[in-house]
Amino acid sequence: MQFGPNNSRGSHRPVALAPRSPSHEFVGPFLFGLFLLGLVVFLGALQPGAAQGEVNGDFPDSPFVAVSKAVRPAVVNIRIIRSTNSSGMGTGSLQEMYRRFFPDEEGKGGRFESPSTGSGFVVDPGGDILTNHHVIDGADAIFVRFSGEKREYRAELRGTDPNTDLALLRIDPAGRRLPVLEFGDSDKVEVGSWAIAIGNPFGNLESTLTVGVVSAKGRGDLQIGGLTPRYQDFIQTDASINFGNSGGPLVDVRGRLIGVNTAINQRGQGIGFAVPSNLVTSIYRQLREHGRVIRGYLGITTEDVVQVVGEEVPGEPDSGARVVSIVNDSPAAAGNLQAGDVVVEYSGQKVESRRQLLFLIAASQPGQDVEIVIIRDGKRNGFQVRPVEWIQEESEAVAAQAALWLGMEVASIAGGDPRVARLIEALGVAVTTGVMVVAVQDSSPAAEAGIRPGDVVVSIAGHEIIDLESYDQVRTLLAPSRDFLSVLVKTGNMENYLSIQPRHGGLEN
Repeated sequence: MQFGPNNSRGSHRPVALAPRSPSHEFVGPFLFGLFLLGLVVFLGALQPGAAQGEVNGDFPDSPFVAVSKAVRPAVVNIRIIRSTNSSGMGTGSLQEMYRRFFPDEEGKGGRFESPSTGSGFVVDPGGDILTNHHVIDGADAIFVRFSGEKREYRAELRGTDPNTDLALLRIDPAGRRLPVLEFGDSDKVEVGSWAIAIGNPFGNLESTLTVGVVSAKGRGDLQIGGLTPRYQDFIQTDASINFGNSGGPLVDVRGRLIGVNTAINQRGQGIGFAVPSNLVTSIYRQLREHGRVIRGYLGITTEDVVQVVGEEVPGEPDSGARVVSIVNDSPAAAGNLQAGDVVVEYSGQKVESRRQLLFLIAASQPGQDVEIVIIRDGKRNGFQVRPVEWIQEESEAVAAQAALWLGMEVASIAGGDPRVARLIEALGVAVTTGVMVVAVQDSSPAAEAGIRPGDVVVSIAGHEIIDLESYDQVRTLLAPSRDFLSVLVKTGNMENYLSIQPRHGGLEN
């Protein structure tokens, strides 16, 4: 007997059946018995006792249970006391209240304590605790408390680094061996990896654990706590991070530290940032040994090299850090670097961005020669440079001249700056508010927009500029922006709106 290839439904060909064997007589009853047995088992499973046993049976633990048990004992709540008086409260109603009801000897308002909280974690059983710089900045007293405990430890500030927003505390554990966190390798963390944040949101929800993933790596140009850390290489995560989580750990699924929770994006949900653990390790080592971080300094300002498709510059590399300006009498000037040079290698490592170069220069040993390779006029050249130690106070003073925002230096109109006096006399400027441009860098965004010395900046992006203080506040607010900025300037008696696009220029290295 043969069957067609498909046994199609359209076929009405008769089919011959094989003779029925005697064994088939027992198949029907046998299958029916199996059906009854299965029905009995099924109905038994529906009994309340059986159902409860299934639901409440042993299930495998979530992997985050083990993480919680390993990490939470090492996470601490940090309480900070900042003593403040009316002069530190601005000019609002709170200042007026303290002036009226708690006057000091000069009648300016009594002294009061402003408490705040944050998180931290133990990195050494002897009492070393890491947290954020902005958590303890300006603190008069720091107290540490472990989860579930009523007693507090008074903490000593051993060192702080505002340029990475990290700080090291030390407590006396009084013979107690403290639990510590294991450090992971943040370079090996991949986007999409589990990320668990633990901290004390809002100060009273201690040891809160939230779970997410690593959303991105290498984030920069962020403002943290009103500050802009100089060295930024943040891990971005969607693990929930709230106020009070600052300084707490971000760990992987094995409970190893991959970052220190630092900031949240107040305008978006599921966007938090952490200092990567490999950077934390190096900063911790220096804070423990020196109480500060020793970094190299060359005296250059750089920007990323960006090639426009179809407008490539012959001989210019696809990536690197272009030198925008050089500080006089700096190591860079002594090393014969020039504005326009594109740095492509530093100390044997390829340079692909200005931020990478910033970290490489910072890691240099002050006083030791370093090989730097640049592209100048399409040709590759190598130089020896000798970095010196980066001193923040000195560099900030230099940065006011060399690494200028938008490429212009401004000064107070009423501050007594002789440059302002000369420009007012020469140009016949009659203004009382705003800030005066006293210098403009060649080929800078300000220069390309047409701003010249003697112009008075009146507003930026709709923010009124009254004096140098308000200008600094607006600059801090808008410095990370890469969008066009509308700048209102007065030139003589004429007012003009100019459009300036900030560059991806770097900090002074």
